[in-house]
Amino acid sequence: MKYMIFGLAVVLGIPLIAAGTAFSKNLKYLALMGMVTSFLFNAQFSINLMSMEHYRGPVRGFEITFADIIALGLILGMLLRTGSKIVWKPRFSFLLLGFFLLAVVNVYKSEYQIYGWFAVWQLFRMGVMYWCITNFLATEEYSLTSIRVVMAGYTLTALILGLVAVKQKYLDGIYRISAFFDHSNTVPSFALFFLCVLLVWLVSDVGLKKLYFLVALASVLGVTLAILATGSRTGILTAAGSIVAALVISNFRKKNVRITATTIFLAVCMLAGGLMVIDTVIDRFLNAPKESEEARNEFEIAAIMMADDHQLGVGLNQYSQVLTVTEKYREHITVMKYETQAGVAHHIYLLTAAEMGYLGMYYFILIIVLFTFSMVWNGLAWKSLEQRLLLALVVGITVVFAIGLFEWVLRQSTVLYQLAVAAAFGQALITKVKQDKAKGKKGTS
Repeated sequence: MKYMIFGLAVVLGIPLIAAGTAFSKNLKYLALMGMVTSFLFNAQFSINLMSMEHYRGPVRGFEITFADIIALGLILGMLLRTGSKIVWKPRFSFLLLGFFLLAVVNVYKSEYQIYGWFAVWQLFRMGVMYWCITNFLATEEYSLTSIRVVMAGYTLTALILGLVAVKQKYLDGIYRISAFFDHSNTVPSFALFFLCVLLVWLVSDVGLKKLYFLVALASVLGVTLAILATGSRTGILTAAGSIVAALVISNFRKKNVRITATTIFLAVCMLAGGLMVIDTVIDRFLNAPKESEEARNEFEIAAIMMADDHQLGVGLNQYSQVLTVTEKYREHITVMKYETQAGVAHHIYLLTAAEMGYLGMYYFILIIVLFTFSMVWNGLAWKSLEQRLLLALVVGITVVFAIGLFEWVLRQSTVLYQLAVAAAFGQALITKVKQDKAKGKKGTS
């Protein structure tokens, strides 16, 4: 039944979305909002062709989601409606293409190729998403309305996540909620991409109506609660840091009643909320299972061994398989010694080194550095709304990549979608900042 529904969605949904978004700007906005929100339901609204659910690696099939279907419909609609405004080669396209080609070569030379092609297909889909978001904003000429549409998608996502957190935490009595995801640790990485930028937007967009402001503020409180309810130590710390960073970005060089009132309100909420959960937070830090940290260390040692032995790595998405079948890499493992299928190194950078070699890891880090540096550089004037949003996006991207030192969730499609959107949104804002500068404008204040 699920495959039939997806078949109909592909055959009928893509043409309908393309036609609707080509002839109606409002439908185009709704499609973008729906696509961004659908990332929440990735596990429910997706299928895996050649599914291998027994595998412990991050990617377990040729995945197709509703977000992919909407993105294709949006792209076709934009080509039909505003083809002349399309940006065929978005910023950093060649850098990303180089990484993709490196991944293809890496998998082609690997031993367990099928697992690698799963990940290559995932990377391709993320490239399509990056292109889609970039051109959504480009075909709207980087207008304030188009920025608000992206933020509306974030707002709706945060509201749903907050409501689900309340249900699971207080009605279902779940100690560490996971929302719609397989594990509670996915929630912080998913939400932190937009927590800071959402807060900066709602206090910095002076034209935002009071009702929309209140809804967006409620969504910030909801998504913050969702992160706290996971009990994730890194999630709690980075969420608090993101809110503080958002308030700094919003208050610096700009003062008005909305910003001041919101800052005071959130400061009170953080103090009250901190007092309410302080005992739980302390318990999580003091009594976290030692076996968990030991297992992470053992997996990281294995990752370093693989990277040292293989110049191009063991193959993308193949760490788990290689660790399972190669005794050399398992000899030091004690905590997870009796697992029939080995797990994955939590350290995202060492995992990348194990699977793509040190070259792949350095390339991955280079992409992160260039994207974030470009956004910081163009946001440092700290004057317009676009520049403040750039700095806020940097905060979200930075904290998630910091979490990557402890978690591999960035390999999950639902989190990668958020990265693709944040990266494309940021590069589009850079284009808007540069256009305003060339015209001698101050941007949206």
